[in-house]
Amino acid sequence: MTSEDNIIKDLFSEGGSRKVLSIYWTFLVVILIYHATVFWVIMQDDIQSKFDKPTFSIEFEEISEISTESRTINDGEESVIQYIAQPELFASHNGFGMLYVNISYTETSGEFADPCDTVSADLTPTGANADWNNPNNELSGISSDCETISLVLHIFPEYSGENYNVIGGNEQYWISSWTDSSHGEGTFNLEVEVIVNEPVTSGIPTVSDTDEEVTVTWEAVFFDVNVNQV
Repeated sequence: MTSEDNIIKDLFSEGGSRKVLSIYWTFLVVILIYHATVFWVIMQDDIQSKFDKPTFSIEFEEISEISTESRTINDGEESVIQYIAQPELFASHNGFGMLYVNISYTETSGEFADPCDTVSADLTPTGANADWNNPNNELSGISSDCETISLVLHIFPEYSGENYNVIGGNEQYWISSWTDSSHGEGTFNLEVEVIVNEPVTSGIPTVSDTDEEVTVTWEAVFFDVNVNQV
């Protein structure tokens, strides 16, 4: 019998099986000890540094500046109403967060059974630095029942007004991240169009409805940011 035959015979004997199984378990234990050593010893500094990073709370205080303008617009005409935020608002606050625009009107002809006119409004993306592509913007609206048209434009990128916590960095870093006076600079243009809906008595020579008074309310929401380590 050759030496090779003896080796095979030993492996498949009862004693050989125990030897192979013992070698297998020894190898497995060595592998487990190695990975544990890597995780707890070699990576200890990285793991510890992660838990050592400070946590900061980011809180916003909002300040609203409201201005109102009324304008009479003729039937079939479009009027551009503009808004510019006051320079001192940029100087005294961290940022310009949101711009809300409400367009309201009532039927003012005074004629009997005169229905509400149709008013449409569009906040056009020209002339001012803002987050025009934000999916939560509402830049246009229309009303034929004298309901107020409400538009909203996000100015400061990623600003929602909600407080949150962050890990890492420092107080000055996060304050700087939320401070930028360039967002909201420029002229905002609101295009308003009126389509007069004639009253049922419009055939009478003395009865006519040729225009509508529209009131635009601009609400510029500025914010101050407060950063504190938790």
